[in-house]
Amino acid sequence: MATMASAPQDINAIDRSITDLLLQAGEDMTQPIASGSFTPNGSNNTINVPMRLVGLTRGFIVKVVSTYANSGAGVATLQPFGAANEVSNFTLTDLDNYQRINTSGWHMNLLNSSKEGFPFGAALLASAMDTPVKYGNNFSVIAATATLAASTGTGTVTMYYWVPCAYGKRDLRGALYTGVVNATAYLAFTINPNFTFTTGDGTLAVYGGSTTVVTRTNTTWTVYQNYIDQIPRYQDGPNKGAPILPPVSMRTQYRLVNTSLSAVSANQDFPIPFTNFQSFLSASIIYDQAGTLNAGTDINQWKIAAANTLQFQFLDPFTQTLRSRVRLKTDPPVGTYLFDFRDQPINTNQAGNMQILLNASTAAAGSQVLVGWESFADVNTILGAQSLPAS
Repeated sequence: MATMASAPQDINAIDRSITDLLLQAGEDMTQPIASGSFTPNGSNNTINVPMRLVGLTRGFIVKVVSTYANSGAGVATLQPFGAANEVSNFTLTDLDNYQRINTSGWHMNLLNSSKEGFPFGAALLASAMDTPVKYGNNFSVIAATATLAASTGTGTVTMYYWVPCAYGKRDLRGALYTGVVNATAYLAFTINPNFTFTTGDGTLAVYGGSTTVVTRTNTTWTVYQNYIDQIPRYQDGPNKGAPILPPVSMRTQYRLVNTSLSAVSANQDFPIPFTNFQSFLSASIIYDQAGTLNAGTDINQWKIAAANTLQFQFLDPFTQTLRSRVRLKTDPPVGTYLFDFRDQPINTNQAGNMQILLNASTAAAGSQVLVGWESFADVNTILGAQSLPAS
C-alpha cells in the first residue's frame, strides 16, 4: 500500500508512463483548421476560431500576413517589437470555459524564443556562416519590410506565433483533450488596431514615425492545430473504452497572462507581484518610459524578493541581460528583460508572497512596466487565486 509520502511520486510516475505511451502510440497531427482574409478597421479585428474537436491538443500555429501603405510625408520604420505586435492579444478558452491564455503578441514571441533558446522563427544570415553550402535566410517565413517610404511606400509583414496548450511537444502538462462532442473551446486573437503611431509611445506598434500616415490594407491569417490522434483506450475495467490520458497533465493549466503597471518612481523599489496558487516558469518585462526604451541605462537594479524581504536575486540590468543572452544566444529587443525560472520554478504556494523589484534610475512621466507571466496551475485550485495586479 502506498504511503501518504509516496502517493504523489506514484501519480507522477503514472503520468510520465502514460505520456510516453501517448508519444509512442499516438499520431502527431498538424492541420489547418481556419483561415481568412480581410481589412481590419478597428471594429472587426478579433478572430474567434473553434478548436477542432479531436485528439489531445498541444497547441496552434498562427500565421498572419499584412500589407501596409504609407501616404505621409515621413518615412515609417519598423518598431523594436515590429512584427511581434501584429497580434495585440491572444485568448485561449478551454472546454470548461476557463481562460488559460490572455496575453500579447510581444509576450508570445518572447516566450516562444525563450523556450526554443533562439529568436523564434529566425534564421542565421549566410554571411555569418563559414560554409560553401548556401544555408541562411532563404525563405520569407518571418519577414517584414524595414521601412515604408514617404508618400507611396508599401510593405508586407509575415509573422508566425506558436500558441501552446501543452508546455512542450514531449511535456503534456496543460494539453487539452479535445476528442469530445459536448463542449467547445476557442482560440481568439486580435489583429492589432493600434499598429502605428506618429507621436508618443510606439512600443506596442508595428510601424511608426513623425508625419507618417500608415494604413493596413489587408490581412490574411491561417490557424493550424497540433494534436495527438489515435489515442489508446482502456480495453477493460470500469474505464473500458475511455481514452488513456496522463492524470497530472490533464488537471494542469499552462497559463500565459500579461498586465501593465504604472506609477514608477526613480531610485525606489517598484514591486511587480507574483500571484498565488501558481508555479511560475518565467516573467518577460518591458520597461517603457513613455515610448523610450533604453538598453539598461535607466535601471539601477533588478531584485527578486520574498515578503520577509529575503532577496533571492540582486542584479544590475546588464548582469540580468547576460542571463537572457545565454538563453537566447542574442539580446531581446531594447528595454526588455527576461526572468527565467523554469529550471527551478517559483511556487507561490510554498514561497508565499513574492515580488520582482524594479529600481529605476530614471522614470519619465507616463512610464509603465509591461509584464508577461508564464506559469502552471492546478485546475482545482486556480479559481481561488487573486487577480493580476494592474495599473
